[in-house]
Amino acid sequence: MKKRWVIAPVAAGILAIGGMAAFAEDTGKLVQADTAEAKVKQAASGWISADEAKSIALEAAGGGEVREMELDRDDREYEFEILGESGEVDVKIDAKSGKVLETEQDDQDDDRDDQDDDHQAAPDNLISEEEAIRIAKDKTGSAAEVTEAELDEEDGRWHYELELRDDRHEYDVDVDAESGDVIDFEKDEN
Repeated sequence: MKKRWVIAPVAAGILAIGGMAAFAEDTGKLVQADTAEAKVKQAASGWISADEAKSIALEAAGGGEVREMELDRDDREYEFEILGESGEVDVKIDAKSGKVLETEQDDQDDDRDDQDDDHQAAPDNLISEEEAIRIAKDKTGSAAEVTEAELDEEDGRWHYELELRDDRHEYDVDVDAESGDVIDFEKDEN
């Protein structure tokens, strides 16, 4: 009979310690970096920022306006579509080193062939992409990095479609390009 009374307190102690360990793991204070997700995050911490990649891409393209930006995590590269004086330039940047991997000049005639007849040029009264990114970061939190940004027109209304990511979430934010209002916001778990 005495054995049963000894086992019960020992089992309760083990459960209590296990519960504290589980709580500590939820708070992130005692978690070791041995999971695949943690290793990916550690590797990603050495990547250049989206702003650094954008500067490199603009220099490689000879200037212009970034029309689209995307971070391809699988290939570990930033992909840019830049509209310059001589047409559209696609630039790929290594996300770790910042090295220009590819620069491709598209012919302006091809761009005109691809455009819909009802597509109109963006008006001059729109907010800048940088302003749209600031608005999106205010909504998501400053830790979120922009992985894609695109100016788009739909039914005569211009808006920026932005994708952001932080350690825990992916965000899709649409910002009205005229007023700067957030018109759509989605938040998903990573």
